[in-house]
Amino acid sequence: MANSIQSLQRLDRRFGPAAHLLMQPLRLFRRELPESTKRILVMKFWGLGSITLLGPALRVLRRRHPEASIDLLTLSGNVEYAKRLGGFDNILSLTLGNSLFGTSIGILRMLREVRARRYDQLYDFEFLTHFSALVAQLSRARWTAGYSAPEVWRGGFFDEAVPYNRYWHVARNARSLAGGENGLDVTYSELIRPTPTDDGRAEAARALADGPVAAHRPIVIINVNAGQLALERRWPAENFVSLLNHLTADSRASLRNDVANGDLRIIMIGSREEREYVEGIRLKTISTDLIDNFAGKLSIDGLLGLLERAAIVVSNDSGPLHIAAALDRPVVALFGPETPVMYAPLASKLSIFYRPPACSPCINVHDNKLATCHLGHPLCLERIAPDDVYATILAMLAPVLKPSGSRRAP
Repeated sequence: MANSIQSLQRLDRRFGPAAHLLMQPLRLFRRELPESTKRILVMKFWGLGSITLLGPALRVLRRRHPEASIDLLTLSGNVEYAKRLGGFDNILSLTLGNSLFGTSIGILRMLREVRARRYDQLYDFEFLTHFSALVAQLSRARWTAGYSAPEVWRGGFFDEAVPYNRYWHVARNARSLAGGENGLDVTYSELIRPTPTDDGRAEAARALADGPVAAHRPIVIINVNAGQLALERRWPAENFVSLLNHLTADSRASLRNDVANGDLRIIMIGSREEREYVEGIRLKTISTDLIDNFAGKLSIDGLLGLLERAAIVVSNDSGPLHIAAALDRPVVALFGPETPVMYAPLASKLSIFYRPPACSPCINVHDNKLATCHLGHPLCLERIAPDDVYATILAMLAPVLKPSGSRRAP
């Protein structure tokens, strides 16, 4: 799946401009903002984290158009999460097939549904992709808005093209596109909270009931993955192994000394496709019996139920990081190829590790987020020391841990 996503990125960059050129006659039919807005479509295809960061923009749209229905168009794999996030009245989806033909059929079906709804306004929150700009033009929406940048020609189709500011947080750019306040940074309070259902919470509880450490102990969630768009965002596997060895040594010592609430419940998460990578890291640790691999074990609803119970979440720059922040969980964020200036989680309890060499960041929205590392290895992430991350975790966990002689400084 990761390869197919990256193939689509390359196809978008290679053939998007030619498609825009062929559709230039459509620019003769300019549109004006309708006097009355009853139906709004928000487009964001890729990234659970990016969908989470639409919160400030959605709040602006709700204030500006309190009577309007606001729908989301996204990939089919994001639908379950979007339902839990709320903020949308309806969710439309695009299903990517296993072949170019299958994907083409999915796109045609999606366009037919969008065109039938005849939206009053359409907001393209995708980061400068050609594909989403073409969808906006073909949508039959009465008025459209999307990002613009000198580096990326998107056909000039949008009725309102808003500059994408690479020095602003992505949520601030989204809020600006929605017509919100440009002069202020975004804050945690502007997010829309995802909410697990009772079934999701029960699913997480059942998973936690079977493990080496009691379910009521402080839960440390480790996300070693980075989604499908840019695997280069992953902190090196050996660094995660070192961190896990620190944490399991603490847990085993406190189990041996029977320290109440002293040990930690360590859980690794990920999708079904990521389970093998997660398990490979777990098996390299000293105490595999004290680490649970939940990758592929939970639905999105169940994952929300689990994240909701976490004492702390340690993650690469990826969707679970932003979801945990939106759930008001303490988070430790590991950045390298991308910059926290643009992608920092909007969290109330946050510690960011970013040790960039001169070449970082090398992933940017102006190049479809394709990695361009000239070193061939992630020096930006290798610079983040496991001992430093471990010390930060202990400091952030201090309020929920009982003092114990088994705790040690790295």
